Amino acid sequence: MKITLRNIYLIILVSTSISCSGQVKTEKKLLEKGSESYRIPRPKNGFSNGNVDTDGTLWFTSNGNGIYHFDGKTFKNYTVKDGLSSDQVFSIVSDCKDNLWFGTQNGLVKYNRQQFEHIPLPYHDTTTGWISTVYPTLNPNAAYALATDNNNNLWIGTGGAGAYCYDGKSFKSYLTEIGQKQEDSLYHNWIPFIRKDDKGNMWFASMTHGGVNRFDGDEFKQYSIKDGLSDSQVRTIYCDKSGKILIGFNGNRNSGLTVYDGKSFNTYSVKDGLCNTRLRSIYEDKNGKIWLGADLGNLCIFDGQKFSEFSYNGQLFSEVLFIFGDLESNVWFGGANGLWKYDGETVTEMTTIK
Repeated sequence: MKITLRNIYLIILVSTSISCSGQVKTEKKLLEKGSESYRIPRPKNGFSNGNVDTDGTLWFTSNGNGIYHFDGKTFKNYTVKDGLSSDQVFSIVSDCKDNLWFGTQNGLVKYNRQQFEHIPLPYHDTTTGWISTVYPTLNPNAAYALATDNNNNLWIGTGGAGAYCYDGKSFKSYLTEIGQKQEDSLYHNWIPFIRKDDKGNMWFASMTHGGVNRFDGDEFKQYSIKDGLSDSQVRTIYCDKSGKILIGFNGNRNSGLTVYDGKSFNTYSVKDGLCNTRLRSIYEDKNGKIWLGADLGNLCIFDGQKFSEFSYNGQLFSEVLFIFGDLESNVWFGGANGLWKYDGETVTEMTTIK
């Protein structure tokens, strides 16, 4: 069975900026009063990801226009002219040496706060025909998902070559032969998201029917439909404050919002009020409410009892591909249609059309 894809520009991975202890540093506040009047020009194809830096400033990646750095007052746009390997950027994460890493269509980019360094992934042959017939714009040599582990290794999810672990010198390949074989009798495992939980386990999403894989530092354990997942095509993963693992899917078959408590899986479906089954981003705010973004639906809030579409002054927010919080507990969300900040009372649009 072929996997359908509406628009590769909407492939997103939500990554968070972490310090060596796994927590965001708090040296500097993010926004000064009155800074809401400063807006970022919206890229033609929208934003793909975003996170808060260790100093409290914000970074946003885009679908075709590089990356943006926003300090609350001004922004700076970096593109291939500044040293990026590609203007199609999917993911971002920081390491314990204060470097930033960007996952692009042409592999990894390391930013040491002064210059960009291009680090290609190990070459993966695409001549079998699977890419051209099933996913003509997917690239196994691209870095779609990024995350760091407790040993300061960088994990990379690819679009058909499984995952790599990079220690700063060499790559080790993992999860290449799981999921569903394609027409060429090979697996081509696409990993669109990687998340570290509060115990240091690494969780890997597979869009090629590989379910979820957990790495505890020694070995991988795969979870599939027979274990309790609602579907095998996984898009996003989140660890909430209680340690539960929340899993979002591509929206096919019986998928919904699946929650794993360490012992069993429980799924919320549209029958339970779930707004949309094509979940692309999950975030828990300071009040414990779960925010759910979807690429073919509206932003949704789960308060633990019921689901409801999030609106502000009658406006709904669709195509939300990433959600994260800043150091002042504001919630930022965005995607194809722009970027917004919610301070608990007011939603402020943070982009303007060029």
